[in-house]
Amino acid sequence: MNLNTLRATTFIATLFALVFSLGASAVELDDRHALDGVKTGKALFDIASGNPNAMVTVLDIVGETIDGLKRQGVEPQIVVAFRGPAVRFLSGDSSRIPPEHAATAMELATRIEQLAARGVRIEACGITTRMMKMDNATLVKGVQPVANTFNSLIGYQSKGYALIPVF
Repeated sequence: MNLNTLRATTFIATLFALVFSLGASAVELDDRHALDGVKTGKALFDIASGNPNAMVTVLDIVGETIDGLKRQGVEPQIVVAFRGPAVRFLSGDSSRIPPEHAATAMELATRIEQLAARGVRIEACGITTRMMKMDNATLVKGVQPVANTFNSLIGYQSKGYALIPVF
């Protein structure tokens, strides 16, 4: 067997193994063990990250979480609470958004509006808006200003919401 034949055989064997393993991983994953007997899934996402790209990713995952819960017969009750540096990117006033983050802030506003339309409650910390001298009336569509998201965290956890911190 010459070197080229050996390489071709190795390549074909590797390709076959890769295709076979990909087929094996295509099994639909679920969360039935954790969700067994659960009728309502209450989650509180506490977002304090000042990274707008990460915020968009987290909101995409919130959407996937809702889809996964519904697919598995669990009714989602989701709250997303923004505080600290994250709140800056909730402004509808483009002059408050650094130019390098303008496009991402628009994506973020779209995700927020989509999630709010799906019944997700989205809150912004009033302490943060006050400290940043933001007008609550300029928050993007779908965001509800609250006095203090720490109070929200306390209240929702007291009502049985699972806290999911995002920093």
